[in-house]
Formats: sequence, C-alpha cells, structure tokens
Amino acid sequence: MSTVRATVRRIMEDFGPDYWRELDAQRAFPQPFFEAMGKAGFFGTLLPVEHGGSGAGPAAAAAIVEEINRAGGDAAAINAQMAICGAILRGGSDAQKARYLTAVARGARRCLALAASEPDCGADMSALESTAERQADGSWLLKAHKVFISMVEHTDLLVLLTRTDQGPGLFLIDRREHGEALEVRPLELIANRMTTTLFVDGLRVPDEMRLGEPGSGLTTLMGGFAVRRVLAACESIGNARFLLDRALEHARTREVFGRIIGQNQGVQYPLAQAYARVEAADLMRADALRLIEAGEDAGGRSALAKVLASEAAWETARAALTSFGGWGLASEMHVERKLRECTVFIFNNLLMSMISQRVLGLPKGF
Repeated sequence: MSTVRATVRRIMEDFGPDYWRELDAQRAFPQPFFEAMGKAGFFGTLLPVEHGGSGAGPAAAAAIVEEINRAGGDAAAINAQMAICGAILRGGSDAQKARYLTAVARGARRCLALAASEPDCGADMSALESTAERQADGSWLLKAHKVFISMVEHTDLLVLLTRTDQGPGLFLIDRREHGEALEVRPLELIANRMTTTLFVDGLRVPDEMRLGEPGSGLTTLMGGFAVRRVLAACESIGNARFLLDRALEHARTREVFGRIIGQNQGVQYPLAQAYARVEAADLMRADALRLIEAGEDAGGRSALAKVLASEAAWETARAALTSFGGWGLASEMHVERKLRECTVFIFNNLLMSMISQRVLGLPKGF
C-alpha cells in the first residue's frame, strides 16, 4: 500500500491546492488530473484482472482517495470511475462486462454518474417515480427525473435506477449513443461536484442495456454500498488531514500579541479534539476494510466509518477556522474550500437509522 500512496503523492505534486482552487472557482472538471490518474492505472483498482483491472482491491482504492484529498485535491471523479462500474460488474451480462469494463479500467470510457435520487422521494428508493416500461419488441421505454446527479456532463456511461413492473431496475445509458435524449441542467451547490438535474423523456433502449433482472436494481446497487461508504469516509479523512496539517503549521508559526497562537488553549484544544476524531475514524475505516476484504458483512462498520469520518472532517474544518481566524475565509488558504467540501458528506440520517436498526437492534423509526 505504501507504493500506491507514494505514486499518488508524486502525481499530486503537479496538482497542488491552487490547481483545485482554480477548478473550484471555474466549476470545472479536473481533466489533466483525471488523465494522469488513468495513466497510473488506478481506474481499474476495484476491477478483477480478467476485466482489465488490477485487482488491487478496496484497501488500495481507499489509499488513493485519501491521498488525493490529503494533498488538497478532490477525489470525487476518481472515486466515481473506480466504483460506479461495480454495478456493471455485479449486474451486467458477460457481453456488457466485456464491452465496458476493460474500457473503463483503461480510461477509454468514463463511468462517473449514478442517477438514483429523485425530487420527491429523495433517497426513498421504494417510492421511485422514474419508470422503465417493457415494449412489445423487448426494448425498454425510460422516463425519469433525477436530482443531485454528479458529473453527468462529463461521463460516457450513466447508471440509471428506475421502477419496473417487477420492482427497481437498473439500466446503463451510453451517452455517446443516447446523449441527445438526456436533458441536463446544472445545479449549483456549495462545492464543485458538477451536479445536475437530469430528465429522461421517452428514451428507448434495447434490452441488452439492462443491468441484472428487472426488480434486482436496488440489490445490485446495495452490493457496492459498503465500499462506497468507505471511500466516502476516505474522502473525509483526507480532507480532515489536509486541514489539520495546515492548521497545525499555522498554529506553530503565527504570532499575535507577542506569542505563538498554538500556545493558547483555545487553539490547542479544538485541534487536539479534531485529531482524536480523525484517528478514531481512521481505525473504524480500517476495520470496515478488513471485513470487506475478508468477504464478511461490513454494512454496520462501513456506516460507522462514514459517519465518524464525515463528522471528524466537519469538526476539523471548524478547528482550522479557529486556528486561522479571518484568514481561514480567504480562498488562498484553502480552508474555506475544504470546509465546503466537507459539507457534502455530513448528511447521515439514513446511516444513523441503519445503525440503530441493524447494529443496535432497535425497532424501525418513523
């Protein structure tokens, strides 16, 4: 794993915090960085060798994501390219796997977008309004309205969750073939996640673009939830360590009223508490990875890792602001950008509910 981390660190030397600050201001896709990571062979980290991947596994993917964010970057696009194609790996036919997975691993096809959440049902997948209707010739007619879908404008392949007569269904849309049937409206968010609202109005796709059996869509997606939670935790841990490193350096060197501000308990204690939270989240992340790589149920541990890591990053951002004071609000210090990126992961209500029920054995809440 040290080799993976060292390779990412070398790449990040060419894509420092100022590069990401400019992208954030432009709301742009990190094209040169994405290409550099592809040349390093990281896109196939979670794919087996027989499908063009490296088979390095979740621990390697976790290290990649953490190191990108720890260096001041944003691993969202790399995280997506590594993980979203898992829906094809789990639910795709042999022909789909052969056609798409090697191309994704090489970077010849981008697989960056999963369209699941909707305006009215949010994350309640039992209330999906998007539909897929089977036609007489075996094709499917897709109608969908999705929100908070990241990187649709920058992907080749889009995984779409709909409702079928048999239950939730998954479909793979190739934007090179059907892009004209998608209406994409940018949605400005607090952070540069390249997020959009997506409309699919009467798109007909052949049956070979279906992933898995009708009704199995949610099960196919859930098969990758533990890894996705851990990678989200890694983004948060990386963000937290970036912030902590900068805040500590500032606290050790900034002098006000004739003394180093790091001598003040009002600066020391928030940083010490942030460090404790980050280390605890790291341990939970490691335990979740241990279970995943052992083939055991990591649902509860991965949920805890994501919750602890996102909260640790949020509190570390606050501690960094305490250290920097007003300078923390200046974009050139990169604290305010990371604080905004930390907000993306702090919504944990569904995970709290899952932990309450599946881990603690409490009744279903309302």
